[in-house]
Parts: sequence; C-alpha cells; structure tokens
Amino acid sequence: MIQPPRAVALTALADLWDQGCPIPSPSDRERLVDVGLRRWHSFHRRHPRNRHPSHEDRIRDLVRGLVQAFEADRRLVGRLAKDYECVAEALATAATSSTREA
Repeated sequence: MIQPPRAVALTALADLWDQGCPIPSPSDRERLVDVGLRRWHSFHRRHPRNRHPSHEDRIRDLVRGLVQAFEADRRLVGRLAKDYECVAEALATAATSSTREA
C-alpha cells in the first residue's frame, strides 16, 4: 500500500531530526511539509520556461523556498544551507514517492 506523500514526508523529517539535523524540529515539521510540498508541486507554474528541470534545479528551488519561509534573514543561513538541502531531498522523495510506485 502506498502511503500519502505527507505521511512519508513527516516520517522522513522525524528521521532527519533523530539523526541530528537541526531544521525539522517537532514544532516545525507540519509547516515544513506544507511549505515544501506546495513549493515542489508549484515549480512548473512558477518556472514555465524551464520545461525540463533537473532534479538539482528543483532541489535548489525548494531550498530557496524553505529558507525564505523559515529564516528571518537569508544571508545568515550559512552552514544550515546543507541541512536545508537534506530536508529538501527528503521532501522531494516524499513528493515523488506515490508517482514512482503507482
């Protein structure tokens, strides 16, 4: 049985938190999933000229959106950028999990 992307994302973020990633704290997880999945699914609407984006293009866009939503000053993200990339990868995997297995 295929789990909904939201459930997959929440589980993945909990695993990242357990592994020491500081971004997906329990208090932020729901919002991270909401923002992340919405951003992932709106990529083509926001970038209509990029008809064949690479996975890396979409991850960079997702990281940018997460940073904009969760950080007061994007210039101060620094090393957390790598943690946001891990979160973005987990959200991307969750967003595409139901389409791969169907």
